[in-house]
Amino acid sequence: MKMSRHFVSFLLLLCSLWAWANSPALAREHRATHLGNPATRFAAPLKTPDDLRRMLLSEALRADVAMILRQSDYLGDLQDFRDAVAKATIHELFIPPGTLLPSMSTRLQGRPVLLRQVRWAGAKPIAAYEFTFDSKGRRYRVVTPKPCSNFWVEEVLPRPAPILSLACEAPAEQPLPRSVSLCHHLRNSGNATAAKATLSLPIPAGASLVSTTGTAEVAADRITWSVSDLAPGGSQALCATFVAAEPGTLSFASVAVGERAAEVQSQCTTRIYGIPAVLLEVVDLADPVLVGKEVVYTIRVLNQGSEPLSNIRIAGVLEDSQAYLSSSGMTAMAVADARITAEPLPRLNPKEEATWRVVIKALKAADVRFAVDLRVDQFSRPVMETEATLQY
Repeated sequence: MKMSRHFVSFLLLLCSLWAWANSPALAREHRATHLGNPATRFAAPLKTPDDLRRMLLSEALRADVAMILRQSDYLGDLQDFRDAVAKATIHELFIPPGTLLPSMSTRLQGRPVLLRQVRWAGAKPIAAYEFTFDSKGRRYRVVTPKPCSNFWVEEVLPRPAPILSLACEAPAEQPLPRSVSLCHHLRNSGNATAAKATLSLPIPAGASLVSTTGTAEVAADRITWSVSDLAPGGSQALCATFVAAEPGTLSFASVAVGERAAEVQSQCTTRIYGIPAVLLEVVDLADPVLVGKEVVYTIRVLNQGSEPLSNIRIAGVLEDSQAYLSSSGMTAMAVADARITAEPLPRLNPKEEATWRVVIKALKAADVRFAVDLRVDQFSRPVMETEATLQY
C-alpha cells in the first residue's frame, strides 16, 4: 500500500503523471503542481528554440514523437510536422496557474503516453514554446513546456480554409470591330491555400475568342482556367480577348470554385456599338447625251460602317433642261416641283447596299448637274453627291 500511495502521488505532478495506456483515467481531469521529474518527463529540459527543434527531430525520439502524435488524434502528415519543427517560427509563452490543458505527454515506465485534461495547479506560470502549422486542411498548435519537454499537439479551430473572391473587368462599351479584353481577378482572402481552383466562363453568344492568358482549356462554348495553388492573400489575373460579330451586349458570367473553397461568381457586360459610315454614288450611264434622248442615273447607297443605318431618305433635284420620265429601286420615288424623292428605306445593315434608277429626258443643250442628297438618322447633316452630264 505504501508503494501504491507513492505511485499515486507521482501521478498528481504534471511532468511526473503516470497513466495506464488505454485506461479511463487518461480521460479524466488531472491536477499537476510540479514540472520536470526525470522519470516521467518526455525529454530533457529546454533552454532555447533550437533545443526544441533538436528534441522533436531526434532520431532517438522519432518513434516516441510519432506515438504521441497518434495519441493526440493528429490527422496530418508526419513529414508536415517534421518540416514545421525545422522551419516554423517558435514563440515563447507562459501558461498561467489554473489553466486546463487539453493534453500533455509523459512517460510511464519509459513508454510515451498522453494524458488528457491536465489542470496546471502550480504556483507559477509554466514557461513553454509553441508553434503552429497546417497539414491536410487542418491547423495544429504544438506546445512544449520548457522544464520537461512534455509536448502536446492540438487542432486549432476553426479550421483554416480558403475564401475565394472573383471580380471581372471589361470595358463598358467598345466599338466594332475593336476587340474586347476581359480580365478576371481571382483572390484568396482565406487562411489556407486554395488548391485546384477552376474558373469557368461561357463564351458569349455573338463573340469569337481571340486569345487567353494563364492555363486555359478552350471548348466550343466555354473557357476553363486552372489555378493549381493560390496562397492566402494571393491573387491571379485570368484574361481573355474576344471579337464581337455585331452590335449588342456581351455578357460575361463567370464561376470559380476551389477544392475546399465555396463557389463564387462574377458578371460584367460590354456594350458593342457600331460606327456609322455611308457611301453615296450617283452615276450617269451615258455621257454626253443628245438632246431628246434619255439620261439614266443610278443612285447607290452603301453602308460602309458597322452599325445599321435607319430611315434612309434619298432626294434629287432636276435642272430645267431635264424632265422626269420614270424611276425604280429599293423604294418608290415621286417627283414634285423638279424634286425627286424616294420613300424612306427603314434599315440598311452593314455592308448592304440599296440602289435606285432615275430616267430623265434631255430637253436642251446644257452642262447639267444632277444633285442628290442622302439623309439617315445616324448623321445630323445630309450627304450630297452631284453627277455632271453634258447634253448637246
